Amino acid sequence: MITLCPTSYEKASKMTNFSAWVRRKLLDDEQTEHQVRKFYAECSRCKTTWSSYNRSRVPYSCPGCLKAGHNPNVAQWTEEEGDV
Repeated sequence: MITLCPTSYEKASKMTNFSAWVRRKLLDDEQTEHQVRKFYAECSRCKTTWSSYNRSRVPYSCPGCLKAGHNPNVAQWTEEEGDV
């Protein structure tokens, strides 16, 4: 339920589907405030991959290659929810 002042009531009464407009506006605002990103990484040597919605869980160096004494070269990138 929404309470409108007389001015906003007049404007809303002229709209074809005020309820749909309100729902759409609420969802549009929510999407712009909370962009979902997924973080990815891949070791260029052993091709091990990682992905997470938490950046801290995606390593900057490959633990397996580092432990074996190799160069732990890891490429990182992010994608928006709509791109995945």
